[in-house]
Amino acid sequence: MRNIARFFISLSLLSTSIVFADSNAPTPSTELSPDQVVLIVVDALKHNDPANADNGIAKVYEFASPGNKSSTGPIERFTRMIKSGFSNMLNHVDSEFGPMEVNDKTALQAVWLTTSTGQEVGYVFQIGKQSGGEFDGMWMTESVWPIGERKPQGQSI
Repeated sequence: MRNIARFFISLSLLSTSIVFADSNAPTPSTELSPDQVVLIVVDALKHNDPANADNGIAKVYEFASPGNKSSTGPIERFTRMIKSGFSNMLNHVDSEFGPMEVNDKTALQAVWLTTSTGQEVGYVFQIGKQSGGEFDGMWMTESVWPIGERKPQGQSI
């Protein structure tokens, strides 16, 4: 069963990658579920291109909630924050998604990213369903917390 879930996550990632590479990249919408938002954001980080105006970071910022943007923006500041504090998220080579927990208007999901050096680092994404305003009813990134490096299998914390 777990392999089937990973297959569908991989299939979803593949379709997201294709969409992200296209000029019709997804934008915040009431049609997107919280897990789709995390997929889009993680894929944008994977495919960030500094030569193309840090397009991946710009996509991540686009999916940041208004509250998130008020504390991390504008985009230039957000870009510096990602590059200095979350640089191992950029251009990662693989990702593994934990189960998503949705509670009313908040969703949490752990994501493990494999860097180009083989290091596995974890983050928890908090996605919130917006109420009122321009983004009413849309799931957007509220915050991301680092959870550290993954320990080798069989090793405890």
